[in-house]
Amino acid sequence: MKARWRLIRNKVKALKLNIYRKIYDKRVQQIDFEPSKIKSVLLLRWDNKLGDAIMCGGFIKLLRQYRPDIQITVLTGATTKLWLDKAAPADNYILYSKANRKQIITDNIGKFDLFIDLGTHYNHKDLYLSSQFKARHYLGFNKQQYNLFDVEVASQHVHFKNRYIAAAQQLISQPIDDQCLLPIPEFSQQRVALQQLISQSQQKFKHVVGVNLFGSSKYRRFSFERAKTLICKWRQQFPDDLLVIIPTPGEDKFIEALVAAVKDEMIILPQSPACFEMSLAIIDVADFTFTPDTAVVHMASALNKPVIGIYRHNMQNYEEWKPLGKHSQLLLNRKPFCDNDSVHIHEFDWQQLVSVRATILKALV
Repeated sequence: MKARWRLIRNKVKALKLNIYRKIYDKRVQQIDFEPSKIKSVLLLRWDNKLGDAIMCGGFIKLLRQYRPDIQITVLTGATTKLWLDKAAPADNYILYSKANRKQIITDNIGKFDLFIDLGTHYNHKDLYLSSQFKARHYLGFNKQQYNLFDVEVASQHVHFKNRYIAAAQQLISQPIDDQCLLPIPEFSQQRVALQQLISQSQQKFKHVVGVNLFGSSKYRRFSFERAKTLICKWRQQFPDDLLVIIPTPGEDKFIEALVAAVKDEMIILPQSPACFEMSLAIIDVADFTFTPDTAVVHMASALNKPVIGIYRHNMQNYEEWKPLGKHSQLLLNRKPFCDNDSVHIHEFDWQQLVSVRATILKALV
C-alpha cells in the first residue's frame, strides 16, 4: 500500500511540475554569460541538509581564494548556516521558512547576478522559488530542459563535490585543482578529549571504530532493537574492536539507553554534547567509521578517512554521494521489490560487512 501511495504521489508531483513549467519556466532577459561580470551569487540550499552544506563549502572556499570580488549568499536553514559559519562562511544568509517565503522573495528580487542550484532533481516548488528571484543568470546541473537555466555544469561531474568545483570553475579563469580539500570546522580540542577518553579504557583493543546509527530519514536510521542487535553482534564477532558511538543531536536518550542495555566496556560514548566537532574528532581518530549514507560520510570525505557506508540499491545516488575518503567501502541494502519500495537501513548482508571491514583493515596496515 505504501508503494502504491508513493507511485500516486510521484505522478501528482510530475503533473504539478508540468503546470508550473508553463507558468514559471521563463527567463526575464537573454544576456550572454560573462563570468567577470558576476559579482553576486545566491546558492539554493533550502533543504538544510548537512551533507549538501559540506559539499558547497568547497565552492565558497574556491570563490574566496580566486574571486573575492563576488558576494556569496546562501538560502538555507539553521543547520547549514551553523556548519558554513564554522567551516566556510558566506557573506550573507537567508534563513528559509514557509512563513517568511513571500518576504524573502520581495526583499531579494533582482539582487543576484547568478542563482545556483546543483541538485539532480527539480520539482515544482524548486522551480517556483528559483524563478521568483529573477536573477540575471541561472546555473544548474541536469537542467537543460528548463528555460530558466542558461549555464550548465557538465554531466560528467556526477559527485556533488565535483559539481561544486565545476560550478566554481565557471566563474574562475584559471584552472582549479579538482582534488581541493573540503573545508571543516576546527576540532583539535575535541580530538584531544577523545584521545584521553580512549586512553583511559582498561580493555585491550586493536581497532577503534566510529559508529553512527542515524541518517536523515526513518529508513536510514536503526531502530533501538536493530541498533542493539547490530552492536551485540559486532562485539561478538569482532572482540578486538573498541566502538565509539557518535553523539547525534536529539538522540541522547536513545544512545544512552542503548549503551546501558548493551553493558559493554568496549563501547564508548563521549559525554560532550553532540556537535560537528566531536563527530569530526571520532571520525579522525577511528580506524574507520560505520555509518548510513548521511553527513558523517561527507565529514569523513573531508578528512580523507575511511568509512563503511550503507547505501540504498540506487547507484545514481551512490555515485552522487559516495564516500571519497581513502579505502572507504560500500555496503548495499537489499534490492527494493519495486520502484516505490522503501528499504530499511538494517537490511544488508552481514557477510558483506565482514568482508569490507577486513578489506579496510588490510589496506590500513
